Amino acid sequence: MTDPAPRPESVDSDHLRFVLGLKLKSLRQQRGKPLKAIAAKSHLSVSYLSEIEKGKKYPKPAKLLELARALEVPFDSLVSLQVEEEMSPVKAVFSSGLLREFPFDLFGIEPEDLFDLVTQDPAKAGALLRTFLEVGRIYDVHAEHFLLAALRSYQQMHANYFEDVEEAASSYRKSHGWSGRRPPSYARLRAALEKQHGYVVDEETLPAQRELQSLRSVFQDGSPPRLLINGRLMASQKAFVLAREIGYRHLSLGERAITSSWIKVESFEQVLNNFKASYFAGALLIDRDSLQGDLGRFFARPKWSGDALVEGMRRYDATPEMFFHRLTQLIPRLFGLREIFFMRF
Repeated sequence: MTDPAPRPESVDSDHLRFVLGLKLKSLRQQRGKPLKAIAAKSHLSVSYLSEIEKGKKYPKPAKLLELARALEVPFDSLVSLQVEEEMSPVKAVFSSGLLREFPFDLFGIEPEDLFDLVTQDPAKAGALLRTFLEVGRIYDVHAEHFLLAALRSYQQMHANYFEDVEEAASSYRKSHGWSGRRPPSYARLRAALEKQHGYVVDEETLPAQRELQSLRSVFQDGSPPRLLINGRLMASQKAFVLAREIGYRHLSLGERAITSSWIKVESFEQVLNNFKASYFAGALLIDRDSLQGDLGRFFARPKWSGDALVEGMRRYDATPEMFFHRLTQLIPRLFGLREIFFMRF
């Protein structure tokens, strides 16, 4: 009998490894065999078999033949992508785009680690994942929901404060001679984007197109790059759009959204880069050290003063949305207040 042709490496190589690992562990457990017994019959090491079961290795055809004989199953059955019904939810999760896009590394784990955890008891894991898949179907949960949830968890892990972005914004402001007491004006930001980064800024196109009037901005890549800004926005809103665009350039962020509002989330890198550029914009417009001093004086007041808070917001020429986002970045880290609640009327 000749060896079958090896399976080529492809974009689905992870899928192949995960399905084989899932089937191998399930078959071995059904037969009540320890790894050592299957290793002896297949002439493979215990460590190598363990790597296969964890979805980290995909053997060559000759070794797969030995495994099929050791498990007493047809070769085609072992290497096919079909799994038992109770295992199909596990396969669905580990062969989905979600697994490839989800940023496991941010949380200190690899997909193989999760796979190993799930396959400790594949039948029970299958039932649990089947429930999640059904709930996701009922509530129309898509991959972007998981990616945005991952971003929120990432922010929470860092108390929504990112020192490297703060320092980048501070450095950029100082290099242009901009004071931290007042935000850089729209004119200054536009000049920096046009002269330093070679942009063309267009405020006329979006308001003139009925289908695009709801968008605050659209980025058009090219030479030169073009930034379409909705000219109907307030000056502070337009300043934020410009500052975020500077953030994309200054932080060298590649993959990105091209519209101000999400039309389609394509990857976690896109989500994360949008967050970093937006964080940079807030830090550039509302200086950390300056706002820290103002907040210190505000909290030192003997009584609450809404007028004082509004006056602080006006000093930075910020929209309520921008100002409150900045508060959520600085107050937990600089003042130790981790639980913040906002009521909007």
